[in-house]
Amino acid sequence: MNHVNIGFAGTGRIARALVSGLCRKEQITLWGYDREPAALKAVTEEFPVSPCPSLEEIARACEVIILAVKPYQIEEVLEVLKPYLSDKHLLISVAAGISTDFIQKCTGESIKVIRAMPNTPAFVGEGMTAICRGTGATAENLALAGELFSSIGRVAVLEEFQMDAATALSGSGPAYMFHIIDSLSGAGITCGLSSREAILLSAQTMLGAAKMVLTSEKSPEELKHEVTTPGGTTEAGLKILNEKNIRQILAETVAAAAARSRELMK
Repeated sequence: MNHVNIGFAGTGRIARALVSGLCRKEQITLWGYDREPAALKAVTEEFPVSPCPSLEEIARACEVIILAVKPYQIEEVLEVLKPYLSDKHLLISVAAGISTDFIQKCTGESIKVIRAMPNTPAFVGEGMTAICRGTGATAENLALAGELFSSIGRVAVLEEFQMDAATALSGSGPAYMFHIIDSLSGAGITCGLSSREAILLSAQTMLGAAKMVLTSEKSPEELKHEVTTPGGTTEAGLKILNEKNIRQILAETVAAAAARSRELMK
């Protein structure tokens, strides 16, 4: 990768997670702007990020601009950036629910746009980022985005119509996993474990199971059956999950989040 200047429009949680990974890569210089001076100061004090006084300066200094603001702020930010953008720029948006088409309409059809949906495990280098490209972006632009986001975990290249599903599944997914860990550990406490013991057993079990899925050629269903002994403890537990229709509950959870992602564009 040739040397790249990357500017962050917004330095909130996701931006900080990206910065923590990107600052370890060579051939990259990081810049940041935030309308909240305290937020920008916190990032520049912790990481090698040069502060910029304005979005205009971000556009002048950087060829890659990561739009790391809330969805409701995106139009305002693009309006400010538009006069300073050219075909040399690549915009990468991590704003949930905002389409590449919308960003191009706000900035000009010649502007290259990548849409990305990272998640918070990026803070520990285990993020999952879904990316897609807008009509003006090239395969080279997509490859660059993939390389950047690989610094914080894994990357999946999708079509844009799949991005709402990805937002619902992996973007919001850590919250579902935290909820499940909290519920499992609560049950462990009820059964006699301490809080610390129950959280450790629950979290490490989820981590280990996830690694097995990612490294095995077997499906999750096959792996489940390998753990389940007829008449054993696992079968007794799975019986409750099936009776309560956990699959339907999770399906409705993801569907609701995907619907909300689509609504953010309205």
